[in-house]
Amino acid sequence: MSGRDVQGSFARRRVATIAVVLAVFVVFVGRLLFVQVFDAGTLSADSNAELDQTVTLPAGRGAVYDRDGQPIAISAPETEVIADPLQITHPAREAASLAPLLGRPATTLAGQLGEHTGYVLVDPHVGSRTAAAVTALRLPGITESPTSEPFSPAGNLFQPLLGSVNAEGTGISGLEYQYNSTLTGHPGTEVVKVAPGGITLPGGVMKDVPAKQGVGIELTIDPALQLYVRNALSAEVQASHASQGIALMLDSRTGAILAMVSLVAGSTPGAAPVTAPSELALTQVYEPGSVMKLTTFSGALTEGLITPTTVESVPDQLLIDGSLFHDAWTHPTEPMTATQIIDQSSNIGTIKIAERLGDNGVEQWIKNFGFDAPTGLHYPGTSPGILNPVSHWSPTAIGSTPIGQDEAVSALQLADAYNTIANGGMFIPPHLVEGTVGPHGHLHRFAATTPHRVVSATVAATITSMLRGVVSANGTAPLAAIPGYPAVGKTGTSQVPETNAPGYIPGDYFGSFVGFAPTQHPALTTIVVLKHAEQIYGGSVAAPVFSKIMEYALKTLGIPPTTAG
Repeated sequence: MSGRDVQGSFARRRVATIAVVLAVFVVFVGRLLFVQVFDAGTLSADSNAELDQTVTLPAGRGAVYDRDGQPIAISAPETEVIADPLQITHPAREAASLAPLLGRPATTLAGQLGEHTGYVLVDPHVGSRTAAAVTALRLPGITESPTSEPFSPAGNLFQPLLGSVNAEGTGISGLEYQYNSTLTGHPGTEVVKVAPGGITLPGGVMKDVPAKQGVGIELTIDPALQLYVRNALSAEVQASHASQGIALMLDSRTGAILAMVSLVAGSTPGAAPVTAPSELALTQVYEPGSVMKLTTFSGALTEGLITPTTVESVPDQLLIDGSLFHDAWTHPTEPMTATQIIDQSSNIGTIKIAERLGDNGVEQWIKNFGFDAPTGLHYPGTSPGILNPVSHWSPTAIGSTPIGQDEAVSALQLADAYNTIANGGMFIPPHLVEGTVGPHGHLHRFAATTPHRVVSATVAATITSMLRGVVSANGTAPLAAIPGYPAVGKTGTSQVPETNAPGYIPGDYFGSFVGFAPTQHPALTTIVVLKHAEQIYGGSVAAPVFSKIMEYALKTLGIPPTTAG
């Protein structure tokens, strides 16, 4: 190759190199220009995002109020202490600083702060002072988040009616579950500037969407009556050594539930009863016994099959398809009027009246009074009861069903049935919640449900007259009489069925009394049920509680005493 050729080749390579350099330079300058001019906003946002942190602001649950507008369940503000161990380089040192504030062992805290995760809930509930002290430590990787904790100013007086709320603030039982969508608020958000160590920078709040408090609800429960009923029922459960007790009181005229208590015996002999794990008056069904005789007598009167003075020849026992039914006391075959049959709670007399109605009639009148159907409360765990369709009845059902066996009902359903008689034959739907309470405390009442007629006013008055003898000296519940107020009602005593076997548990009974007062213008309807008491009869254990709580309630509500009955 000649020198000229060498020089030409070198020149071409030099030009090519310069071209490549210029191309690279142009690309670099172009990219720099794009970054500085066109992509500056995006990069700035990305840079800010590295320092921005979105914090969820929890919303407090709506409060639950009693009928006087006083809170019985509120959402108390608290703070969570949260750790990000990935930002913590000295777990033991930070644990030693936190331990005296949180009241936790430093070794336990050090274990939490040393976990290989980006989130550890160190303490879910700390007060405002503790939260402020933790914040003042300015520990890397430790943050505080506002939260709330359900709190009942009345302790467990309204449990288990209220139910419970889980750690996430969601209602999981009782009214808290039923009205969870109403009570749950809407969380807010807050965007803040934080340093790389996780510490919020001063004045770093960039965007704030406040949380919205949940809507409250107001109940029909009267706190004074609730407390008195609880104490009276507790005393009887303890004195009679019962395994559980139920008491429910309705405003006869409106169907509002004024008091509802469910207790179970203490864990050790002689211990005071404790709150039941569920609201037994609504969720537990049982074979009611003689309190169910109301449906048979109401049906027979309505259909003109009997009058109060209709006489039946009543033996003390009766054989039906090989099964022997008997009265609670031994007596010769004797004539008894329909009124005497119900006053003295004769099973045999009731069966003979039920035979006039027939299987279909007995079943239909049980349904007419709302049994085997929802109560309308929609409370979690409530049952419509258990009633076999008449097509599945055994030949002995005409003997067992009218006297409160072979079916299962709730205490509320029984109270509703007798409240129907108290209201002249009109079924008044029960209710427990009056309405919602807005942020300014205004009550928005729910629309009233529509009553419907079950029996005529004449039949209701006749039944009321027939039941007067129950609380007399010759009836089954003289202990249910209320000083100064004429009352009517019915006793019930029933055995407890075996759970996984036919037959009944020996010695295990439900004793009930349900009634209303005053007789002419009923104001209150109440049911009391005790299980496995030493005295098995409703007239012995339930009736005295009925008398005591009704007298107190009538006086407290300003119902004047009367001799008219």
